[in-house]
Amino acid sequence: MDLFLSHGIKTVTMDKIAAALSVSKRTIYEQFNDKEELVTECLKLFRTDLDKERDEIRERSENSFIFLLSMFKMSFIKLNGINVRFLQDVETIFSDDIKKCRLNRPSQIAQMNELIRQSQEDGYIDPMLSTDVLATVYYGMLSSLRDKDSYDYSVISPKDALKMLCTIYFRGVATEKGLKLIAQYVESV
Repeated sequence: MDLFLSHGIKTVTMDKIAAALSVSKRTIYEQFNDKEELVTECLKLFRTDLDKERDEIRERSENSFIFLLSMFKMSFIKLNGINVRFLQDVETIFSDDIKKCRLNRPSQIAQMNELIRQSQEDGYIDPMLSTDVLATVYYGMLSSLRDKDSYDYSVISPKDALKMLCTIYFRGVATEKGLKLIAQYVESV
């Protein structure tokens, strides 16, 4: 997975994988039918690890706004080690699977909606703002990072785009109480 993240999927050959693992290609093919199956299993494991890390962050967060900011920080750190080619390759190679994931968009927006509602109740996000709109905008903003046509990644890195988008978004929706937490998080990223 580290090879795929740092170099992209298309540029990492089975020979490079075998060399990195100090095994033969034959050994890899005894476990996986082809590179796509290997990548799929790596992505599943990566997703499981991300879910576990998200759950740990949720447990440590004293409120929903800190959880949102902590997730932003985690995403920023993760993107720091990801080559933009990886994001583009995933979009191209696994377009059908990604479309299936996007079908789960209502569930993801509903979860974000609940976090925003809780943050409003905790006094960190302006209660006059629609949670439905805020959740949809946040989801769209993060989804845009995967779209190769949204940003010129030769000019701005995915991590810088994420930092800019989230900073603008959170500052735009936060109360004074929320702005104080944002300042702490932006400085620590």
